[in-house]
Amino acid sequence: MSRSAPRTSNNLSLDKPIAGVTILALGRDGTEVALEELRRHSPEQLSRGLQELPPTQRVEFLETAERVDEIVPLLPEAEFTRTLRGHGIEESGWLVEFASPEQRIAAVDLDCWRADRFSPSRFFDWVDAMIEAGPETLAASFSEIDSEVWTLAMRAMGDFEIVGVAGSEDNPDGYGGGATIDGVVYYDAFSADHDDRIRAILTAAFEVVPTKYWSLVYGAISVADPESDEFAIRWQRNRLGDLGFPEREQAMQVYVPLTTRAIPAIDSTVTGDPASIVICAGRSPARTDENLLGQTLAQLSPDRGNEVMSSMLALANSLAVADRLALMDDSTAERSLAKAVRGIERGLTEIARAQNRPLASILDAVSPLELFRIGVGLDSSLRLRNPRDDWTEREEVDDWNIETEVIAEQDAIPTNLNVRSETRDMD
Repeated sequence: MSRSAPRTSNNLSLDKPIAGVTILALGRDGTEVALEELRRHSPEQLSRGLQELPPTQRVEFLETAERVDEIVPLLPEAEFTRTLRGHGIEESGWLVEFASPEQRIAAVDLDCWRADRFSPSRFFDWVDAMIEAGPETLAASFSEIDSEVWTLAMRAMGDFEIVGVAGSEDNPDGYGGGATIDGVVYYDAFSADHDDRIRAILTAAFEVVPTKYWSLVYGAISVADPESDEFAIRWQRNRLGDLGFPEREQAMQVYVPLTTRAIPAIDSTVTGDPASIVICAGRSPARTDENLLGQTLAQLSPDRGNEVMSSMLALANSLAVADRLALMDDSTAERSLAKAVRGIERGLTEIARAQNRPLASILDAVSPLELFRIGVGLDSSLRLRNPRDDWTEREEVDDWNIETEVIAEQDAIPTNLNVRSETRDMD
């Protein structure tokens, strides 16, 4: 694996985008001619192009990229997290070494929480990746990631106690667990994997940032403080808002039904190139040029089309939060976008029928959120899947990462986004 310093060309193609498939093909080629072509593009261009590829292909390229240390930090935080989770953190954890602090923080915020519920096992995946990245990266994470999160993780890995030196007056019989590096703190790990993690964590802290060592130890020993743990939830929510994911109370507004009577009469003239439209679902692009919404989008001006697509992605983010989906699970972006498209199409056709207007005129004048809310009032399959939130009432030891959940039929990812026959007649 080559991760050496890049050899750059004096003739950089700074204003010319490069497609993800082209980047991948050049990387697979590996000849000097192919490598020179890659060098002509900036890390920013390569990072943007890579986002068009699915996670496994992104990692395939990065494994041999010359400027991996420059490309990786330029991936948006959600895309960095999605890349490692989608490909498999155990196989791509080495990329954590090249990640920015913001990317590592976002990985925990996005991937290890589901609403107010923390998943220790998903966090352990990232801990293992940081251990693989090396003690300096692991030690840096003690300051980057909220101390309350580390406390929750330490308590989930073992029981800790300060009992003095084994055989001393304070501890005549010794302690049944393992001694930490200072010889004073003892722990009893809940598994062999946790024993390895605890040793790596405390060794990195003791040798690199000693003040964090005692913070980790005393956090694990102290009595759980619900108010303190609430701080972690609050900070995580705020950071998710910066990444485009609203708080659940706000996200739930997407499910407030709206009637067509709330939409004023549309009077819009739409022009545009009926070219193929591609909507990015946050991972691999999902083509929509063969369904009703895609055909309608193609009739809008490019600027308005981009605005509508951005609003659709924001709506999909809100649906993921409202439905309490694991934000970085492989299917979440596709499921949420598919549901958004289904609801928008339902509202779109209903207004077009009520006002006897072209679909493009409606889409040009009415926001995707309003269209979805109209769809919610007409189609019960679009409504909240699990409004009782009964999963939050289960035992605390129940880690949602390892649950097997039944996906409602209406929430399954469709093989395509074609609309039902009765709505297609409206076009």
